[in-house]
Amino acid sequence: MHQVAAHPLPSRLERDYDFELERVARWVSSGEFRRVLIQSAPGLTHYLGDVRRWLEAETGASVVVDGRGRFGGCDVHASPPGVGVDAVVHFGHTGFVDVGYPILYVPCHSRLSLEPVYEMVSSILTGFPTVGLEASVQHVKTLPGLRAFLEARGKRVLVGEPGRRGAYPGQVVGCDYYAGIRVDPRVDAHVVVSGGVFHSLGLALSVDKPVLHVEPYTRRVEWVPRSEVDRVNRVRGYAAYTLMNARRVAVVDTPILGQHTDGVAEDVAKLIREKNHSEDVDVFSVEVFSNEFLIHLKEMGYEVAVTSACTRFATDDYDRSPLPVFEAREVMRLYRSGLNVDRGVVMLQ
Repeated sequence: MHQVAAHPLPSRLERDYDFELERVARWVSSGEFRRVLIQSAPGLTHYLGDVRRWLEAETGASVVVDGRGRFGGCDVHASPPGVGVDAVVHFGHTGFVDVGYPILYVPCHSRLSLEPVYEMVSSILTGFPTVGLEASVQHVKTLPGLRAFLEARGKRVLVGEPGRRGAYPGQVVGCDYYAGIRVDPRVDAHVVVSGGVFHSLGLALSVDKPVLHVEPYTRRVEWVPRSEVDRVNRVRGYAAYTLMNARRVAVVDTPILGQHTDGVAEDVAKLIREKNHSEDVDVFSVEVFSNEFLIHLKEMGYEVAVTSACTRFATDDYDRSPLPVFEAREVMRLYRSGLNVDRGVVMLQ
């Protein structure tokens, strides 16, 4: 029988997102975990103090707050964190990485309603009879209501099955847009519900059809500009051109469990040495791929960085990056097929 929580939830935890704290408390108690680390996506970190206080009062466990916002379900420790914890609770993402310690993922679905923008979305989609619906994990539960509204107004709506990094129909992840890619040949446009343009731009870089971004927090609805997609691809093309002509290249790996793949960095470094006829291709390992690290590489004389970690490092903050960044998994395609001026090199998938 479900036991009702003894302590009331803080009001803003009930109001904004579903932290599923009663489920978390049952998991902590049933596992008899005495020291627990809680971590979250960057946009949720300011809730973690309230979460800590409630969990400690409810379970009696000692709860430690992770000091860094986690970028995705991939951004988890390769082994139990070195703070003596028994388990980890990860808020704001869905999990797809096998770890060797107890970890609970909580997606933190938003409680915001999209109904105020339904009519606006429908109006903007005039002339697009078939649409694909996608969302970040916080907002995937808004898709059935939006779908029903659009279908009632004559639209054909497709919601694709997610890739292996997703858990819900229509869910897109920063590095995984297969929910949209699967339906792209059969739709006239896509609608992405997400806070900020991160996921919408990622989808726009991965599909052929136009992408409409629905911002649930400000209730803005607007197309991802084609000029922005073209600009990112031009920068990616420039990074690829720089790589093909570089003498000094830094290949950057990471110990982050969900981003590291054994052997990729070494294999890519070997290929670049062969193709560029240069031995000055070095492999680095860093947990956080920051501008400070790129500046350091530039000061050491490296001309381009190739990341074998998150694919989005090659497309995000491109206008502020101190060094061109290219993505390791595209290296083989680059040397095989060369550059494509329309897409930079290859679609982000």
